[in-house]
Amino acid sequence: MLCLNDWWKAQWDSQSNEYNKDFEQLFQKISIKYVTEKKISPVLQDLLSAFYIHNILDEIKFSDYDLFYNYNGLSCGSKIAKLARTENIPVVFDIADDLPEMISTSPQIPAIFREFGKMVGRRILDKNVRFSDKVTITTNYFQSLYGIPIEKTEILPNGVDAELFYKKEVPELREKLGLSDSFVVGHVGVLREWLDFHPLFSAIKDLSSTYNIKLLLVGGGIGYDDTVQLAESYGITDKVVFTGTIPYPLIPDYIGCMDVCTVPFKNDSVAQNSLPLKIFEYMACEKPVICSEVRAIREIFNKEILFVSGSDEYKQIIVKLYGDIPLRQHLGSEGRRAIEADYHWESLSNKLEQLMTELHERA
Repeated sequence: MLCLNDWWKAQWDSQSNEYNKDFEQLFQKISIKYVTEKKISPVLQDLLSAFYIHNILDEIKFSDYDLFYNYNGLSCGSKIAKLARTENIPVVFDIADDLPEMISTSPQIPAIFREFGKMVGRRILDKNVRFSDKVTITTNYFQSLYGIPIEKTEILPNGVDAELFYKKEVPELREKLGLSDSFVVGHVGVLREWLDFHPLFSAIKDLSSTYNIKLLLVGGGIGYDDTVQLAESYGITDKVVFTGTIPYPLIPDYIGCMDVCTVPFKNDSVAQNSLPLKIFEYMACEKPVICSEVRAIREIFNKEILFVSGSDEYKQIIVKLYGDIPLRQHLGSEGRRAIEADYHWESLSNKLEQLMTELHERA
């Protein structure tokens, strides 16, 4: 596996090693090479990968490989994909996010360079599409957005480990977190620039004077301190529990503490084209989900998820769920049913394995 050196993520979370410890056995089975060991911006790493990668390629004999799988990579991916084609090795390009738009909003890039970076990112993405035999995408929208030929396109959405994530009752953890007697609205995930907590915090502030409601935020990240400060500015710090980074196998326990789960995304292109893992994890745990208006999510889960476009709608839906246990149970069971039918990692990985096998056999 060749990848960027994501050293910058560890600096956000003091518990990052604890988070990853349960994956150590898996990592031991994977040979990992970094584009560079230098602690430089991920954007610079990708742009300079054409230079760094020569040293790595000297160690690689392409004929030893059956297929090249490029997950969400740009410069580095296109460089190797081009070389792989000369060796008649099939290439799969997996697009999990709107990469050019992510460049245009990245805090890793000075604001003055973001639009130019977006343009360069789009050109490199187009190269990856051209060099690939198949392009796997999480949502239909990427096909038209990037002009991916139909014959190259394969829809491969995100999913969840439905054995790890399931409905759990965790009264001890609720008590430990100070949530025993509260109606708990929750969010799980890294705190990043694509989230907008203003409408949700405003709703919690207005409702907390009448209802026994608390907000549980599970996750760390570069936006952790800003999110804490935002809660302080709304005067709701006594109503919000911040956990920081939690080891991944324990996430189902924390979702189990929640009565309703949220996806408070911004109304921008990065969010509109996203299909976040948290959606599937919430649903697998049989929790009702409140989500910002996100095109990609509504396209798939229009009936299973409740959508909001502002603070007032947050308040209306939270109050409705607060007093309607059968509705919460119905939405939870419908979500689990949808996961078991189409979004279990086992079935999705089998689909990808079949795709790669067919490409190799045709090469």
